[in-house]
Amino acid sequence: MITRRRAMLASGLLLAPTHAHAQQVQWADWLGTYSGTARFYRALPLEDIVPPPPSPREDLGGGTPFAVQFAVRSVDDRPAVWLRIDGGPMQTDEVGETMFFGQVTGGVALLRSADARAMPRSASLTVRPHQIGTEALFSHADGSFWRRYFTASFTPAGADVILWVFDATGTRARTWRGATVRRA
Repeated sequence: MITRRRAMLASGLLLAPTHAHAQQVQWADWLGTYSGTARFYRALPLEDIVPPPPSPREDLGGGTPFAVQFAVRSVDDRPAVWLRIDGGPMQTDEVGETMFFGQVTGGVALLRSADARAMPRSASLTVRPHQIGTEALFSHADGSFWRRYFTASFTPAGADVILWVFDATGTRARTWRGATVRRA
């Protein structure tokens, strides 16, 4: 009898960096849909901006939690991440967005395509033991941009999530943290 793990390995669903010192990534164990909430954590001024803003804006962000849902999938033996965020400046539309990535090499995969109303200009996926992260660059209509980072650190019940958004001027990073549970 073929075990689930062997079947996943044989089909290529278990993605791991290929270099000799890589740790095993349990991709097959992460497949599924996760739901939870996140709330504002803090805003970080970026000190290396020259010249620094004359009066940095204090950002308290509000403490109202909002829904976060994501799914880790394998499409054509390549990773796909669906993400829906119901609040904050990185809010997705009501159906969310799916990013399809190429083959994971050295723990990183580049965006192949996306299914989203607001299409990212570029995106990447980082895969580490017990963690995945996406980084996506989006454009505003005025030509400015914003960058969103999403990190999921897997736990026995689901995943702890961190959302980072860098503003268009590059002077502030805002963060939200939360927890999700894996849905049956």
